[in-house]
Amino acid sequence: MQIHTGSVCVVGSLNADLMVRTQRHPRPGETLTGGPLAIAPGGKSANQAVAAARLGADVRLVGAVGDDAHGHLLLESLTQDGVATDHIRQLPETPTGTAVITVSADGENTIVISPGANGELRPEDIPTSALADAGALGLTFEIPGDTVIAAAQRAHALGVPVFLNPSPFRIPEPDLLAATDVLVVNEHERLQVLEAFDTSAGASWEDRGSALRAVTGVPSLVVTLGARGAVVVESAAGNGGATDDATPTVTEVPGVEVHAVDTTGCGDAVLGALLATTSGGMPLVEATEVAMTVAAHAATAPGAQPSYPTTSELGLDSSSR
Repeated sequence: MQIHTGSVCVVGSLNADLMVRTQRHPRPGETLTGGPLAIAPGGKSANQAVAAARLGADVRLVGAVGDDAHGHLLLESLTQDGVATDHIRQLPETPTGTAVITVSADGENTIVISPGANGELRPEDIPTSALADAGALGLTFEIPGDTVIAAAQRAHALGVPVFLNPSPFRIPEPDLLAATDVLVVNEHERLQVLEAFDTSAGASWEDRGSALRAVTGVPSLVVTLGARGAVVVESAAGNGGATDDATPTVTEVPGVEVHAVDTTGCGDAVLGALLATTSGGMPLVEATEVAMTVAAHAATAPGAQPSYPTTSELGLDSSSR
């Protein structure tokens, strides 16, 4: 299979992942002994940038790190993966963001984030040059809300498709939803969005998709279901289009069966793959099929960025546009 990739911009977070493996997750008030501490490059946005770059996309990341050991680690790692770091600020008196991660024997994880420099990223830190010729913009919620909104609105004004994953979850602002082209959520986030808007949905994906599109106004949705795959919901006309269709087009994309070792960063792998492939012109359903393969591969190795595959590892051919 051949994929085409384009130019991608990601605005958001960079974290140092501090990861410990345990037999199981501790209960409240309980202390467990884990394995060796591993420090790896992470942060949802940096993860997405690396996942896209390893598929051949031309990726630039807008963000902030501290002028410390973790910040230097992250910048060096991104450069090695071919991600442009020209628009990443180094803040001398603010620590780099960190994520404390525990991974249990079944591969499931818990994550606690300390934002650090990510919390200092401002709308004025987003240069137009980072967005101007991008084929897709990726956004999450590990940076201040006004910066997320500014990035989405500027990209939308330039005709750049905006992909939003509302994680860590909070209710997306109306101005942000109005500038979003594709909402990428897992099952928990889908339910949280509907609950936030005091809306319920039926059992079918046609009903669920219609409800989610109705309350958000976003034209296209990708709902990830873990090992079961994903569901793509679009207007009957395909990508984009009006959001008031009574029955949207729903496509169920199966997952790829693997033995999961660590699911850390698999959601970011999905969004990174969607950014890379759609920026090269791939339709959303086909892009989601690629994303499921990328995420499954990521689950078979420890960590987030270290687990992301290249096209050659997936047996794919890639060309840039």
